Amino acid sequence: MDKLLILFKDKIFPEPIEVGRFIVDRLKADWKIYCTECDKGELNRLKELLGDAEVPVEVEGDFKEILEREKPFLTLLPKPSIAPLLHAFRKPWSEKLVEEDEEHNFILVREGKPSIKKVLFYIDRDAAGENYIRTVYEFLKKLEVEFKFTTVFDERYYVFLLKKEHPEQEARELLGKMFEDYIQEVREKIEKILGLENVEILPLKGEVGKTLPYFAKKHGYDLLIISHAYDTKDELIENSETSVGVFKN
Repeated sequence: MDKLLILFKDKIFPEPIEVGRFIVDRLKADWKIYCTECDKGELNRLKELLGDAEVPVEVEGDFKEILEREKPFLTLLPKPSIAPLLHAFRKPWSEKLVEEDEEHNFILVREGKPSIKKVLFYIDRDAAGENYIRTVYEFLKKLEVEFKFTTVFDERYYVFLLKKEHPEQEARELLGKMFEDYIQEVREKIEKILGLENVEILPLKGEVGKTLPYFAKKHGYDLLIISHAYDTKDELIENSETSVGVFKN
């Protein structure tokens, strides 16, 4: 049976508990909560939030040791709301943990986002592995939530070279063809791995680390899912104003 963990440090956030309750119900999984530096007041608040739910709670332990010992399928962490200008100087412990750990699946549950109803599932052409695509797809199907595949074509790498070697109109046409080819390659990758046909993809252009978080927020997505393998993982986590799932590749 799948196991779900929720990790808190010194402060309890209600959002991971509500999301955890939802996931456990859908996956029929066991769950457990760790609050390693919580005082009596925070533990009482946790008890109130859990209500009648029978969930084991531990109050000691190192997060990395806990993950190695428990071997959860998924771990939920709080993602506190921090002003973008302050984020670089006040990065939460939970984000640091996810950025340093590539061996476990996480969801950073955004403060103020207590539910998962609409999900953006990011897959690129090169880095996204078969395990990542299969695991996330099966997870989202079990949750029975609305989700969309998306990918981002970063045309910055090609614009300068094309304009240098070709007239402007021709360069634009070539860039458009490259964009279409990239989307098609991602579509074929998804269809081959999952055995699907006529997969719909939301095609985006721009810098991945900025484009994806902006699109997710603007279009009302509750959760953006990415892979540990992406070079822009840290930037995506920091820039996102939604919850962020980071899964093993």
